[in-house]
Amino acid sequence: MEKDKKGKKKDKKKDEEQTEGMEQGGEGAIDAEGAEVLEAEPKNILLSLLSQLRIGMDLSRVTLPTFILEPKSFLEKLTDFMTHPDLVLNASSLDTPYDRLKALTRWYMSGFYIRPKGVKKPYNPILGEIFRASWDHGGDGGKSFYVSEQVSHHPPVSAFYGSNKKAGFVINGSIFFKSKFMGNTVAAMLDGYATVYMLEYDETYVLTFPSAYARGILWGTLLMELGGTVSIKCEQSEMRSEIEFKTKPFFGGDYNVIAGKIIHKKKTMYTFGGKWDKQLTGKGHKDKKEEVFWDPYGDMVQSNLKMQVRPIDQQEDYESRKLWRAVSQALMANDQTAATDAKCAIEDAQRKAVRDREEKGLAYEPRHFRINEDGEWEYKYFDLTKWTPEDAATLEEYEEDGVIKVREKTK
Repeated sequence: MEKDKKGKKKDKKKDEEQTEGMEQGGEGAIDAEGAEVLEAEPKNILLSLLSQLRIGMDLSRVTLPTFILEPKSFLEKLTDFMTHPDLVLNASSLDTPYDRLKALTRWYMSGFYIRPKGVKKPYNPILGEIFRASWDHGGDGGKSFYVSEQVSHHPPVSAFYGSNKKAGFVINGSIFFKSKFMGNTVAAMLDGYATVYMLEYDETYVLTFPSAYARGILWGTLLMELGGTVSIKCEQSEMRSEIEFKTKPFFGGDYNVIAGKIIHKKKTMYTFGGKWDKQLTGKGHKDKKEEVFWDPYGDMVQSNLKMQVRPIDQQEDYESRKLWRAVSQALMANDQTAATDAKCAIEDAQRKAVRDREEKGLAYEPRHFRINEDGEWEYKYFDLTKWTPEDAATLEEYEEDGVIKVREKTK
């Protein structure tokens, strides 16, 4: 057994069985929302590319054709988890560890339903690329700010930080993206975690992520599934959520199914399940009353809360939307030639920057993140200061050049 940075055992056998199950799944007539049938030309291009690959090969250095790309960077894709930040605000305002973990688990599940049709992959961020965003909650909710950066290219590591001091939460994390070619399936593993800090209660919640499997690469219909078991653990309260993303078995079953539970020490307190792209229901083990745990199309969604991103003309050259703008515009116009040319220009410029640093003997230093004493990527301006009610009334957060700061409110 290997151990990760936290000293936790990693079950390689279970991961291998998960991938094998994907390979055994039926690849013929697939009835699943989000499935995609490729036209002849894209299919031929993909098959030509795959003929150069080997089973088990790492795909991090492989350039994929543009028709398989989703028009956004992986750094921006991570904000899918912040589509409903009001759920985090709700979690940080609750009184008991059980209620906070339950609400945080609901927030964790709230971003998975956002996906393009078929199998689409966000752009691989280039080294030094950044993405910034904010959400204005209005009233007592204050503002939430998000800053992310590609801190390493080989291996590819994305670091991110979020803060809303008025609501009392901070998020810091990093993800090492790994992908492998498995024949008719491409497996993408998100190795890393995010830590949510509930400042009012001195609690930390460590979240892990599922793997994604692209099926139907060589034959059948293209679709994406999530698989694996993830957790949300709070060391202080000794509570955790365990969530299993189930891939469809060879016979029977369904797509996009999850089963989860909230546990205190060894006692299960709540169970929930359903489809992660639709509705989840749950019930407590005391009252046995079933309820809607999460429904992305139901009343618990605040649809008017939008992510705010600076206009393109106010962004730096290495900000995601400005950097990839030409590629995105070409993809949305279905101009694969222009998209490929624009993408190659970005990648060639990155290779040149690497050569220039090597010739000068310079090491790359990330702009907004650093490795801390525990060997983890941490925001350079990481701040866990707890605000008093007076602070919340007189101070406000703001972001400038990727740095989240605090100032006196203007009257």
